[in-house]
Amino acid sequence: MSNSITPYALLVRPDGFFKLLDWPGESGQNLATLYTEIGCDRIDVVDITPTLSMWIDDEGALIESPELNAPAGLLIFRYGIPAQHYLGNVVFTGGTDPQGDTLGLTEDQLLELVGHMLSIHAIAEGNEDAALALTEHVLKRATTAEQNDN
Repeated sequence: MSNSITPYALLVRPDGFFKLLDWPGESGQNLATLYTEIGCDRIDVVDITPTLSMWIDDEGALIESPELNAPAGLLIFRYGIPAQHYLGNVVFTGGTDPQGDTLGLTEDQLLELVGHMLSIHAIAEGNEDAALALTEHVLKRATTAEQNDN
């Protein structure tokens, strides 16, 4: 698998729907994409790892009838982030470059995130065997990729 940076981000909605987003790569356009996809006026970032970030609505708790994004909470819990209530749509991106610009996801990051989302869906549908198999597959791919990088 390639570890190259791709022009993508990942949107995760409270209902578990997720989709790949084109990541423009230019600061002003990056912000416009985040505001549009999250559906908000103010954003904040949760740094999951130095190379993986989750963007959230900074005022999500202030809106009427906010929607808990349980899939996003479960997803970042897999990276060791303590459980919290994240509200509304979220967008996952890569880390930042030396100039502070937000990067797109690498192919490996994207595959890992999608694998985790599919596992979350399998658990929600009561198929624990499929969820375990997907999780093991994702972890094996991540370990193999890490060994190849060294």
